[in-house]
Amino acid sequence: MLLSSCETDPDISLSASPQAVIFGVFDKNDSVHFLKVGKTFQSEADPVQTADVFDSLYFDEPEIRISITYWTGHRDLVKPLIVTDIPKDAGIFHNPDQILYSFNGRIRGTLGVSVKYPGIQEAYGEIRLIDSAGINTPKRAQKYLYLAPDSPIRIQWIIPNPKRPPFHWNEIDVVFEFLEETAEITSPRYVHIQNTNYYESTTPLYYELNITYEEFIREVLSQIDDDPKVLRRYFGYHKIIINSGDQNMTNYIKYLNGYNDFDFLAFSNITNGIGLLASRSSSSKDSMLFDHKTRQQLVNENRLKKFKFIAN
Repeated sequence: MLLSSCETDPDISLSASPQAVIFGVFDKNDSVHFLKVGKTFQSEADPVQTADVFDSLYFDEPEIRISITYWTGHRDLVKPLIVTDIPKDAGIFHNPDQILYSFNGRIRGTLGVSVKYPGIQEAYGEIRLIDSAGINTPKRAQKYLYLAPDSPIRIQWIIPNPKRPPFHWNEIDVVFEFLEETAEITSPRYVHIQNTNYYESTTPLYYELNITYEEFIREVLSQIDDDPKVLRRYFGYHKIIINSGDQNMTNYIKYLNGYNDFDFLAFSNITNGIGLLASRSSSSKDSMLFDHKTRQQLVNENRLKKFKFIAN
């Protein structure tokens, strides 16, 4: 095997003109939306040091235009408000001070964002927002869940409007609540069963997750400690949460998780700029209980005897 390397460092050249950096993930059911607009920078110094300089990251009073185009063809122009009182988490870039932009109202259509600043090309991005998932099973009026060795918990969700953009990413979180009673207090403990999928089939209208009896037992054993201070445990309420994203968010997550071969810039859907505009949605169903037969089955399960469950 022969290995070779360059005798000189590569010459990396960046444009002296900054580009707009635009980032926003929007849910059509939110009443307040936030957008981040910054800029790229060139520095002869250590980039980590320059990234900690506030003025390196933001334009001075850029012109930001937000448009919402409805299916009827009507178009609204929205002027965003500047937000400076939300601190940024610690990291490489300057913190905790940051500049965000916000606007109000529910988005029912196509969202467009443009950024203008003297000396740079206008940056622009556009997305069509997805609908929230419709939870088909369990039914809306259903209050009880049934689980047995030969009968899994079945969760099915659908796209309410097939004419809208499909979901390309789904993250489901099924939360089981248990109440732990000690001599001093009764407090909740939660078991999460989660699943994330990328859906790229030709008919991505129906999605389904089955939680088997064995999977449930395995997760309970893994996520609940055998605390000797707990006198007994009761079955509480259970909740289903489904987060979904469009194709843009799917691509962003894939690159974020290392799907980039580094032959090109990580995913961006901004023209004349860098960043991400994406659509997400969230649906949930809560206040469900195990039916009495399921609770009795779990109480009598030998592997769970140590947890002292009561079929309340």
